[in-house]
Amino acid sequence: MKNVCILGGGASALMCACCAKDNVNVKIIEQNSKVGKKILATGNGRCNLTNKIVNDKSYNTDIKNFLNKFNQFDTLNFFNSIGLETYADNEGRVYPFSNSASSVLEVLLNYLINKKNINIDTDKKFVDIEKIDNKYRIQFEDSFEDFDEVIVALGNKANLNLFEKFGVKNNPFVPSLCGLKTSKNKNLAGTRVSNVKVFCKAVNFEETGEILFREDGISGIVIFNLSAFLSRAKINSAEIIIDLMPNINFEILLNKLKNRKELLKNYKINDFLTGFFNKTINFDLINKLKFDLEKDVSKLSDKDLFNLAKLIKNYSIKTLGFLDNNQVFNGGVKLSSLTNCLEAINQKGLYFIGEIVDVDGVCGGYNLQWAWTSGKIVGENLWN
Repeated sequence: MKNVCILGGGASALMCACCAKDNVNVKIIEQNSKVGKKILATGNGRCNLTNKIVNDKSYNTDIKNFLNKFNQFDTLNFFNSIGLETYADNEGRVYPFSNSASSVLEVLLNYLINKKNINIDTDKKFVDIEKIDNKYRIQFEDSFEDFDEVIVALGNKANLNLFEKFGVKNNPFVPSLCGLKTSKNKNLAGTRVSNVKVFCKAVNFEETGEILFREDGISGIVIFNLSAFLSRAKINSAEIIIDLMPNINFEILLNKLKNRKELLKNYKINDFLTGFFNKTINFDLINKLKFDLEKDVSKLSDKDLFNLAKLIKNYSIKTLGFLDNNQVFNGGVKLSSLTNCLEAINQKGLYFIGEIVDVDGVCGGYNLQWAWTSGKIVGENLWN
């Protein structure tokens, strides 16, 4: 029987092992004490395992030919067939019915336990790989093992340089799906605003969603998605514009402010926006325009109201890099170095799956879908 090694024990590795034929001996080698650790952290512990809606903007590159072999609906059918109940939210994001990521890992491990040809070896750190005669020698910290074929599923932990000797080219890993650094702003730390529209001209980005302000940056799904576009473009710093009230145009907003001035003319300017936004946003807007907080609202000029409306519709933030809370990385083994079965073009029997491949998606289950797709394609290719 063919002896196969899967380096790594994440989502793609487990799917690959699930799909391996019975006439192949498969060993999953994981450096952590348990496999599937990252699965448990996805979707804030709920595991957003795929998305019913996949479009051209879902990924950094075209993977239609891979999705044609195993798409999001195939993923749902597979997990349903091994006992996982799922549901989808209004945006197409699919979760286990239990709303617990552990359910996803448990059904995968239960399935693997019943496959007699699968072994899992943990607490084993990969060091190097060589081709000796017709075997791949995997070097660990204190031992080595030989295999007929190797599937690399190491994610961003991989030392990509180790695979260059096999003609495998790569792009360096860059953080993606993360918060963005900004200048310090203690006053806004912890403030959350919903249904705002974010623009970034540098990468032609536009998306509506929620933003969380931090003392040293901004976060939230819409910002995570923007970070993916900045990461792919290798842009570390950019201006982003936030429309705090995207559902009404500038003229309507300006009229609202004029009517508000008349309604609240005897109030202090400090209270002019009370009931408009979160109080920290209200203070920040008024502070940015340097209004005199102790003056009456009646003292606000037409120019003041114009500038306030303009700021609400064009709230500018300069990003200063990426925060270290990234969910995935952009970069990895280039698809151009791999076949349609994700085998190295210049090295038969060496495969790459999951996050180590230069395929990354925006938030919403797309990265796990790539893990399932790539694992399935290679797993089904493992036969004598």
